[in-house]
Amino acid sequence: MATEVLGMPALGPRRAPDFDSRNPEELKEFLEEFEELAEKFGLMMREKAKMVVKYTDKEIKQFWKRLEGYGDDYVKLKRKIIEAYCYEH
Repeated sequence: MATEVLGMPALGPRRAPDFDSRNPEELKEFLEEFEELAEKFGLMMREKAKMVVKYTDKEIKQFWKRLEGYGDDYVKLKRKIIEAYCYEH
């Protein structure tokens, strides 16, 4: 049974955001949903920088964990994630 971390829903429930790298055009919507949820649960920037990978598949999770900002600076991590999937900023 999946558990919630810091009150955030586990991946899978309908209220949890979910990013599928096969649909990179949905990245902006995913990040917006994640940020709204993180704000609702009172996550700080460092916590966001760790939690965002929980809503991706194993392969993407490993990739995002290697990006600058992971686990430390959500703003920097978000910028690196967007750069990885988008050609225009």
